[in-house]
Amino acid sequence: MLCCAAVALLRSLVEERVQPVTARLLVGRSPACGLRLNDPHASGEHATLTWTGWHWEIRDLGSRNGTYVDGARLDPGLAVKLTAGSRIAFGDPERAWALEDDDAPRLMAVHATTGEVREADDELLVLPSEDAPEITVYADATGGWQMEDTEGQVQPARDQTTVHTSVGAWHLQLPFVNEGTPLMQLRMSLETLSIRFAVSQDEERVEMTLIHRGVEVPLEPREHGYVLLTLARARGGDTQLAPEQRGWRDREELERMLAMDANALNVAIHRARQQLSRAGVSNAAGIVEVRRKQRRLGTDRFQIAKL
Repeated sequence: MLCCAAVALLRSLVEERVQPVTARLLVGRSPACGLRLNDPHASGEHATLTWTGWHWEIRDLGSRNGTYVDGARLDPGLAVKLTAGSRIAFGDPERAWALEDDDAPRLMAVHATTGEVREADDELLVLPSEDAPEITVYADATGGWQMEDTEGQVQPARDQTTVHTSVGAWHLQLPFVNEGTPLMQLRMSLETLSIRFAVSQDEERVEMTLIHRGVEVPLEPREHGYVLLTLARARGGDTQLAPEQRGWRDREELERMLAMDANALNVAIHRARQQLSRAGVSNAAGIVEVRRKQRRLGTDRFQIAKL
């Protein structure tokens, strides 16, 4: 999705330009800057905006012409708190930017060529789009960030990493505070909830319910429910195996069983993860685990019943 509400934004007061503010935004004329200025009054690396975990602050990096907040020139290196409505100028006090929102930063990616911004849905980001998921970035159970491709390779995601998709490269912007602590609050997780699949006799309808500490959270029936049910049956049929071996099925076998092509299966997995994330599951991406050419349900905590 395009970056919109619930994210910090800088808006130029002299030109049609809006800049989403990442957890650490470097401003200046250098190509390395997240907010790159085409202004002779700005220095190469002019200033930084940083999220502290509670608020935004700005520092001038010893620029030649100074940084201004609400008309006052900052002392170099001194951190100054910003709030929604703060007016910031880099070198030229007449070319100000307004901090429109001061919300916490979110997981997002910026297209390297077009500047398009894609923002995560909760802690789940897919690139290049939800209809063609090639890269998935998600929060794991420990609060760290992981990156997964369609081949099932998973690796830690790092801030400012460039990832490549069929429509070009993207720069990841991970919402970490200064100490490196992820900005997420752990909620119910796959380790603390169980899932009930209720299936109609003709198997045309699958209803899923999350059960967490005695509270039931019914989910709206969706097509991906049958994909999860199929994976649950596979895992349930492997109870004689060790937990780390249960439920793995070849991706091509799943595609045949479900009458889906590779992209349709990837989309279904993304939508299943997205639904659980929106329901409040912190490590929702783990509902389907991946490894090279194989997939499986990511939990033994489920039951299958009839509608």
